Formats: sequence, C-alpha cells, structure tokens
Amino acid sequence: MTSLVFSALAQHARHTPEKTALRSGARRISYAALAAFLAHNATALAGPSRVIAISTSDPLDAALADLAVTYGGHASVHVPPFFSRSQQAHLLEVAAVDRVIGSSEAPLRGLDLDPPEACAPLTAPLDPLIAGARRIIFTSGSSGTPKGVLIGERQMAAALAGLEKAIAPDSRDIHLSLLPMAQLLEQVAGLYLPLLAGAEVHFCPEALAALFGGPMTPVVSAMASARPTTSILVPALLSRLVSELGATATRAPDSLRLIAVGGARTSPALLAKAQARGLPVHEGYGLSECCSVVALNGPQDARIGTVGRVLDGVQVRIDEGEIVVSGPTVMEGYIGHPPVTGEWRTGDLGRIENGHLIVEGRKDWLIVTPQGRNISPEWVEAALCADPRIPAAGLYLAPDDRLEIIAVLATPVTPAQIETLLADLPPYARPDRVRFAPASQAGLLKPGGGIDRSQLAHLSGMLPSFPLFNDMKECVA
Repeated sequence: MTSLVFSALAQHARHTPEKTALRSGARRISYAALAAFLAHNATALAGPSRVIAISTSDPLDAALADLAVTYGGHASVHVPPFFSRSQQAHLLEVAAVDRVIGSSEAPLRGLDLDPPEACAPLTAPLDPLIAGARRIIFTSGSSGTPKGVLIGERQMAAALAGLEKAIAPDSRDIHLSLLPMAQLLEQVAGLYLPLLAGAEVHFCPEALAALFGGPMTPVVSAMASARPTTSILVPALLSRLVSELGATATRAPDSLRLIAVGGARTSPALLAKAQARGLPVHEGYGLSECCSVVALNGPQDARIGTVGRVLDGVQVRIDEGEIVVSGPTVMEGYIGHPPVTGEWRTGDLGRIENGHLIVEGRKDWLIVTPQGRNISPEWVEAALCADPRIPAAGLYLAPDDRLEIIAVLATPVTPAQIETLLADLPPYARPDRVRFAPASQAGLLKPGGGIDRSQLAHLSGMLPSFPLFNDMKECVA
C-alpha cells in the first residue's frame, strides 16, 4: 500500500501539480514540489537499506524526512521529542541507527535533505518505490522503557486499506495534524492516508506544547484558519479543546466531518460536550503492535461507549475477556525479540456487542480490592479527565489497601472538586484519597494519552494526600 501511496502522489503531481500537499504556517508544499523532493533525495538516500533516525520537533520536517526515507526503502525511526534523554539514547542504541536526519544536536552524523522549494521541477515520472521499507515505532508502554515495534509494508498496506474504507478520504479533505509525527497513528492516518487521496495535510507545530499543558490558542487558531475536515486527538487534548471553545463561546468549524479520538479511554460526558461544540468526535482503538488502528466508530454507525467496528481485514476474538487480534496488521515483532507469527494478545480486556468492540481496560492494570471488587482504573480516570484541568490521572491501590488517585493538574483543582467529578461512581470505585502532580513534570504525561503508570508508586510515596468521600462506603464481602 505504501507503493500505492507514492504512485498516487506521482499522479497527483501530474494532474494537480499546484495543489497543496503539506502546509505549516507560511510554508506550503505542492504535490509537484513534493514529488520533486522525493526524486531529488532518492539519490542522496541511495544504497543498501539502513536504519535512519528522524530527530526534529517540527512536524512538517518530520513528515518530509519520513516520506523520503520510506521512498528510499530504508527503515525509519522517529526520535520522539517528548522522550527523556536516556530514552532517546536507548532508542538509538537498540535500533542500531547509523544516520540521523534533523536536529543539529543529534549524537550521530546528520544527513542533509534540501527543502522541497529548492528542488528542480520533476521532468520524468517518479521511479518505482524501493521495496522493503520499514518503520520502527518506540512506545514507552507502561514500564517507561521504550520498546521498538517493527512495522513493515504488509502492516501499513492492511492498515491503510482498512482506514480508507472506514474514513473514505478524498482530495477535498484537509487533515489538521495535531499529534506528533513520531506516533504511528499520525503517520498512517494523518500523513499517508491523506496523500493517498490527494488531500492536504495542515500541520500545527504548537500542538506539541499544547499536548503537554501549553496554550491552546494556537491550536484553535489553526483549526479556524485551516478549516479542516479531519483530525486526530487524544482525550486530554480533546478535553482542553472543548474547554477553549467553551471559554470563547465558539463552535468548531462546520467543515469538520470526522475527528478520531483514541490513545486512552474517553468518557461519554466528554464526547457529548465535544459534539455540543460542533466537534464530530468518534472513538477508536488500537495499539502500535497492530499498526495503530484496530477499530473505529464510523460517522454513520457510531455508538458511544464502544470503540466501533473492527477494520476490514482485521480479525478480533475475545479469549477469557482478553482482546486478541490477528491478520496482516499484526507487527513483525519487537526489536531483539523473536518474530511474531499468528495472533497478538493485546493485554486489553473487552467484549463485542452488536458488532461493536468495547474496551474495558488493561488486563495487567486491573485492580482487585480487598473486598473482592474488580476495578478497571481507566473507568475511574476517564471520569476525572473529562475536566480539562486534569489532562491525566492514575488510580492506584496503595500498600495499605486503600484506593488513591493521582491527578495530574494543568491548573489548580481542590479535593472537593475531585469528589464532584467522581460522585457518579459506585461507592466501591471511589478513591479514598487524592494526590496532585503538576502536568509540567517531565515524563509524567504520555503523548498517546494517559499517565505513565510506572511512576505511580513513586508519586504515591512523595506527594501529600488529601482524603476523599468521608461518608460511609458500601462494603461488600
């Protein structure tokens, strides 16, 4: 399917050469310029397949480098700007990177790629795609130690085919890219899928700061000026966007037809607020190990409380409550581990009702209270994170067998306000205390949504606690 993307790109360059392919602020790259850029750099990137890292926080530069490396048949690995220095060093070592495109601070020799505007016009068709391109996606998971997921052309082809049917992109689309290009979801659905359709990708460089608690004004301004038709968000960014629209008494542009939201559980209350502000949000589900998207609610068949129907070409079964995925989107494997063959056990709990997948939470995050109650922490956390002041939260069973919740704050919140947000939960799921952590704390927020759970025990031991729900709780043996 990546070969189809580049073939389609070449056709767009011939038939609609001046149409915008990529845009970021004042920078605009037409389909003709993008095709010329790929042809120009095919020579610079010629040779045996290599592992080439992309190290830049500029999303347009990251997209250009990704396209050039993929077209050249190499393995690309983005160095996430939100990783710590130790995580970035681990990534470069484990992936055996031998060249780096981007930051002058990169520890290895840089490879210069001329900007598309400097490339000579394309006078001949693009050469065929060099086969064998792969991408290595590093995900910190729940342990904080990055793991390299190997995604090849087979996985990309299957994911793009399924998304093409589910989303139905066309050349009139404008995709507003808000998630970092280091995330596989944005690479697949926010870059390659729009280019396949001949659409425009509009980048918002300020979105990275907003994702970690920075100002939302640039994101709202980009949405208003670009008048996008599609975008992808994580729940924390969606919550802040809804809040910003509410604070300014404005609605989202009526050009929007689909905003996919995923990465963490989204509360029904937040989805309803988003719809009221003109945001056509549709929850989906996926993981890097299965090429990012497994299921998605479509505009014509959305059901709140579910993550939608499984993509065409992907198979899902439920085995003792666990979601098990098989088919061509399952990864080749982790770097340094045996190849994956057959199905992939996701570690997520779920069920299927009326053809729609429902995700209940991580199997290894399930909390069993001393009273024998099973609690999926994502359920409790989503109720809290519907408030834009709380971009993430983590429910934790402390060593004294008391439930506590660590709330990550963008702006101050009181314990009484926490109680109000959690009041609709059954008494057994209500935490006994709350601890507050600042959203600015390095490494605490995950860009894919949610909190880094590897830090919960440490935070529990160092942050002051405040009691919650002093009323008598239900006790069930």
